Amino acid sequence: MTFQDLSNNYSIKWSTSVNDITLSDWEDIFGKSIIKSQRFFISIEKSDFQQITIYYLQIFEHGTVVAIVPCFSYEIDILNLTTSPMVKAVVKKIRKVYIDFFKIRAFVTGTYASSCEHFIEYKTTLSAEKRQIVFDLVRKQLKNKCRQTKSKFVFIKDIRGRNIDSIKKILGHDFYFFLSFPTNVIPVLSSHKYPEMLKSKYRKRFQDSQKAFNENFMWEISTDFANQTLLFTELYNNVLNKAENKFEFLNVTFFENLNMLFSSKSFLLIAKDKLGEVRLMTLILEDAKSLIPLYMGIKYKTDDTRVLYITALGRMVEEAEIRHKDYVDLGQTSYYPKVLSGAFVEDIYYGFWSNHYLLKWLIKNVFPRIFIRQHIPGNVYLEPYKQVVYDVLESKGFVLLNK
Repeated sequence: MTFQDLSNNYSIKWSTSVNDITLSDWEDIFGKSIIKSQRFFISIEKSDFQQITIYYLQIFEHGTVVAIVPCFSYEIDILNLTTSPMVKAVVKKIRKVYIDFFKIRAFVTGTYASSCEHFIEYKTTLSAEKRQIVFDLVRKQLKNKCRQTKSKFVFIKDIRGRNIDSIKKILGHDFYFFLSFPTNVIPVLSSHKYPEMLKSKYRKRFQDSQKAFNENFMWEISTDFANQTLLFTELYNNVLNKAENKFEFLNVTFFENLNMLFSSKSFLLIAKDKLGEVRLMTLILEDAKSLIPLYMGIKYKTDDTRVLYITALGRMVEEAEIRHKDYVDLGQTSYYPKVLSGAFVEDIYYGFWSNHYLLKWLIKNVFPRIFIRQHIPGNVYLEPYKQVVYDVLESKGFVLLNK
């Protein structure tokens, strides 16, 4: 823990545990969103991820917390971040000779477990003048901590399209921002059940999958899944091993912590075959207005993975309808099948800064080729419903791409 008094008005404090921050201070800055909660960070801290070191920056004005930035340092594999297939192919070839090429130690803001949320937050009641002082302190402290941890660059994770302008204002002109994979969301309307708002082709796609599912599988929901986390981890790793982009490497302890710390706000959605074998599991958090499917695990077989996946997306929406939610926040990756199932997408950005000459050059000149915009299909809603679903999501702050 480090504490530094900068003036009569402002001071900063670096800690290594979220428990060093009072719950009231945390919620005053981050609100009560489940994905930005202290408990979510506790679940990460208690998971003993050996590859990361966690830090928390607090900025005080007259002893009152006015900004908090959770951070961590680790060795990042740029191959797992790039959206460019060509760059992936080139890096894989180079690694046949230089095995650690593009693996670089980074100082990162946000959560190790992907959340599709940035975590550079401050007290919004500050005056414009005070905000600028806080922004300058955040920027300076991130750069200093990057150097102290012997990291090569600062990496700002998971900035939604709605927040990119404000984050640029906080971090200044020497941070560079690039597109990651978009995040996905399916709206939920009490007046229209899924999938009746979709075009006929996509309704039929879901209905055919649902029919095949019902002939061979069944759904279960498990709210106390402590004795199922080992199996879930096995199935999660099946999906992770097939993924082109691996954003994090989670463990059974983390899933146990989620079950324990969010006992009334987490559940497993489980698909079993008629013999009782578990084939698909999705770990879902329940927020006030949304369901958040965090992770999926699958036991792959040759004939029915597509049916399981498509039907699972629809079943998540159905569960959100039952629980009177406004949307299902599906996260990044697999955006193509999600869009065909009724998802809208929002941009996610990454930010980078480095004082290292070569890395600074790479960020400015090579990263624009590493992070490229993905082709996003148009939405699949019938014309009479489009404005209705736009209004639902935009009222929640989403900046939609495939309108």
